[in-house]
Amino acid sequence: MKIVQSFWSGNKDCLKDSYGWSSPIYHYASWILSCNQLQKYYDDVILVTDKVGYDILINRLHLPYSDVIVCLDELSKYNSDMWALAKIKAYDTLDEPFIHVDGDVYIWDKFDRCLGNHDLIVQNIETTSDYYRSMWNEIRPSIDILPEIMEKYDQGTSQKAYNMGIFGGNDISFIKSYCKQAVDFVNQNLEQVNKLKGINFNIFFEQVLLHELCTRYGKDVATYINEDIGDNEYQGFADFDNVPEDKTYLHLLGFYKRTPTVCNKMLAYVIKYYPQYMVYLEKLLALKPSIAGYIVNVTQDKMDYEITSYKDSLMNGKVDAKFNIKNMVLRNISSIGASRELESYLKSGKKFMIVPTNSFSLAKKYIRIKELYGHDMTVPALSVDSVIFDIIGKKTDNEKFCYAAEGCLDISFPLEKRKDFIKFLWKRISLLMSYGVLVPVKCSL
Repeated sequence: MKIVQSFWSGNKDCLKDSYGWSSPIYHYASWILSCNQLQKYYDDVILVTDKVGYDILINRLHLPYSDVIVCLDELSKYNSDMWALAKIKAYDTLDEPFIHVDGDVYIWDKFDRCLGNHDLIVQNIETTSDYYRSMWNEIRPSIDILPEIMEKYDQGTSQKAYNMGIFGGNDISFIKSYCKQAVDFVNQNLEQVNKLKGINFNIFFEQVLLHELCTRYGKDVATYINEDIGDNEYQGFADFDNVPEDKTYLHLLGFYKRTPTVCNKMLAYVIKYYPQYMVYLEKLLALKPSIAGYIVNVTQDKMDYEITSYKDSLMNGKVDAKFNIKNMVLRNISSIGASRELESYLKSGKKFMIVPTNSFSLAKKYIRIKELYGHDMTVPALSVDSVIFDIIGKKTDNEKFCYAAEGCLDISFPLEKRKDFIKFLWKRISLLMSYGVLVPVKCSL
């Protein structure tokens, strides 16, 4: 199966604009991760882009696409907020079955199997709520010519759309017809919609339009995720801690792109598994202070050894608590899968250690975590956090932790509620491990 991705610079300063992310760092880290994960499972991964995109993704980040089509410069007359036009142009470029994958989608397994003999494939069906409807109400006055196919949605009698984190299929003639109608929808209202700023028109000429066309013409549409998801209810799509065991598909749509904990976990994943591309990214954006000296030409075996050594140093109190780039890198990559590791230890019933990391501070209302490139995180603190850190101290094992935690409760506290309290503490510790504030360490035999 041919896999396609599309990048349109949109007449923006590509080194400064974040393209919906909280920082350009995460924008390009996402492209690194998305492309490389696709290349793990598919031989034919094509990029459709413009000249600027070619320079950045190919010449400077050296992403391993099997082929590149440079044709998106012709979109320069459009408002850069209409980014879905680049996707539609990419769909229309292909003359054989394909699946387009957004640059914020990451896979840990093949996903084309569910396409089978279906006409089309999408990520999932959406039920549009007041969230989409309020946007449509803002856009509607700018629409002079409404396609007849959109009338049911306009009237509120149709409330569905397709999420197109992935999209493609076997029915190329239908896809090309859809592309033409989407572009016509935009062009027939171009003067007004080109003036829209900060309003997501893409949803309607891409996602809603496709659903209405598929419904009318009875197209057989495969959904990779077999759930009807509310348009603002995407939960669990950024769960890096559970890949690849429980999750093989992530999509950092919408608010995830501006969630610091998610962005930093994604960056840590890139550093751990694609360190050479992180070196290219540092050079592209002139990032300081640089971590290149710690990760250039590092093999996965060497990376695993460094993580083990880092945990041993934490256990022995030999990690400098002051700002240290290498320790910060090791802390972040150690956090990948840490909450899952904790869960496995708890289920096994075996003794393990809980150890604080470095470069964070606990205040009454927040935990401040120092991060790479100055993107420090502040996460809300809970009242139990002081209890957790007081018990752990420099380190403790799970048995001592539970004993001390129960000792914090009044003797009259009911037994069942004591168990619930301990479960709550472990749940909180799991989250703190995901943040990189604590790490689980297996006890030596």
